[in-house]
Amino acid sequence: MSWSEAKDKEGRVYYYNAETKETKWEKPEELQSPLEKLLAKTDWKQFSAEGGRTYYYNSKTKESVWEIPKEIQAELEAAKDVEDYQDNAAAININNGTGFQSIIDPSEQYHNTSPLFNSDIKARDVRTANEKFVEMLRENEVDATWSFGKIMTFFIKDPRYWLVEDSLEKKHLFETYLNNRTKEELFKENNSIEKFKEAFLGLLHSTRSIKYYTRWKTARRLIQDEPIYAHSVISEKVKKQTFQDFVDGLRREHEEANKKLRDQALLELNEYFKTMNLNLSSTWESTHNSIKSDTRFKQNKHFEVLNQLDLINIYLENINSLQTNQQERIQNISKENYRHDRKARDEYKALLAELKETGLLRADTKWSDVFSLIKEDDRFIGLLGRMGSNPIELFWDVIDEEELLVRAKKDIVEQLLLHNDFVVKDDVDLAKQKSELIKILQKDEQTKDYDEDTIELIYDRILQQIKEQKEKDKFAYERKIRRLQEDFRSFLRKFDNPKITIETKWEDIKPKIEKEPEYLELPDDRTRLIAFEKFITRLKEKKIELEANKERELKRIIEEASKAREEQKSKKRALSPKPPVEELDY
Repeated sequence: MSWSEAKDKEGRVYYYNAETKETKWEKPEELQSPLEKLLAKTDWKQFSAEGGRTYYYNSKTKESVWEIPKEIQAELEAAKDVEDYQDNAAAININNGTGFQSIIDPSEQYHNTSPLFNSDIKARDVRTANEKFVEMLRENEVDATWSFGKIMTFFIKDPRYWLVEDSLEKKHLFETYLNNRTKEELFKENNSIEKFKEAFLGLLHSTRSIKYYTRWKTARRLIQDEPIYAHSVISEKVKKQTFQDFVDGLRREHEEANKKLRDQALLELNEYFKTMNLNLSSTWESTHNSIKSDTRFKQNKHFEVLNQLDLINIYLENINSLQTNQQERIQNISKENYRHDRKARDEYKALLAELKETGLLRADTKWSDVFSLIKEDDRFIGLLGRMGSNPIELFWDVIDEEELLVRAKKDIVEQLLLHNDFVVKDDVDLAKQKSELIKILQKDEQTKDYDEDTIELIYDRILQQIKEQKEKDKFAYERKIRRLQEDFRSFLRKFDNPKITIETKWEDIKPKIEKEPEYLELPDDRTRLIAFEKFITRLKEKKIELEANKERELKRIIEEASKAREEQKSKKRALSPKPPVEELDY
């Protein structure tokens, strides 16, 4: 290589030929890369943007792209495939001295007598070469689902592929072939939608610029020059739907990948929170401050996909978990306490039952009597401070049960005594009366099994009931007498023949009123005299009250007159003239 790269004083690159002493600004062909050689044959040029990034500009269409143009990329891949194939072929035949030429010469390598490999194939006539190339495409039923890259790789071993030397010409023939297909071929292709979709999806997969968020409008611009899109007879609707299915799949893959990353990050974040030893008093603010200052949290790259809300949610989940655990512990403790409380109540109830069996607990038993018996018993002490009914409440429950039982038995006894015309009295020999009552009860099937304590309690209740009834009757009688006495006093107040005064005597007025109804309604002279004396006392009280009122009124009048005189004197003093002040002449 005689050409080399050099720079002038201003840093500009130029090229120098050591043999011919020639210099020029354009890069010589022998220094050009395969990409640069291909670009030189097209309207595409390579430039560098600010920052050093390479882009490509088409001087004919005025289009600019960041990626290598598709047709140039296809040529590069085809050239690489050929180079790889030549290297492999040379390696395979190195022992017998055969080279790449022997591979593409089927008459020497395979001794094939097919007309495809006769001397006409080796003709260099351009028209014949083009016909053979198209014939190769038609024989293999190439359609719009084939890409030009597939053409190059699929037919690389077919000698007819190499009859056309220029790659751009091959691509032109391929596109012309697609445009000139017969109606039968187009109809067949139109019915092969599944085949089209498979090939179209392959194109979309190979187009790296198409992402899950790419729209059909953008994708169509990217693939508009691809044969499968430009020359396919498949409807635009099918193409668009196939593209949509493809990007939907990309979107699902993207979302699933993000979800996996996010799920993994959330799992790790949850484990991280568990190592923070949070408790129910841990606030979000204090927890967040701890996280921000923790290098272990900052170094975990998986957490970068999470946001503030994720941290709050995991924090709340951990706090809720702590609350749930605490509630479960409280519930377990409550259940355990409930079992102990119930056991203590059952043991205490058994203690009360023992007292009932021994006759120490009856319907009329007082708590003070029972307390002195059980205060040292462990079953009583064990119930103190427990939840639920306390010892006194359970005691009263038993008393209420006994009371109901005694009342029921008492009703039976009273019905039995009524049937036997036996009346209990409180002003007779009580012991003898009780003995007679017991005899009656022992003769009846319902009451013959009553124990002595029950009979005694019922007998006492009946006696108490008689006493209470007498008290009620006495109160009613006294109330009736008071009402009659009030009526009698009202009569005395109105009586005026003569009018009764504080000087009137009972002996004087009695003969004059003894035939009046109010007088006769009272049962005896004692009640009448009491009513009369109370009436006279009330007259005296009224007289004293009246005199007191007169005295108070007189005192008030005197005080008001005295006050008026004082006010009059004050006014006169205010109106009298002041004596003149003499001026002294010194």
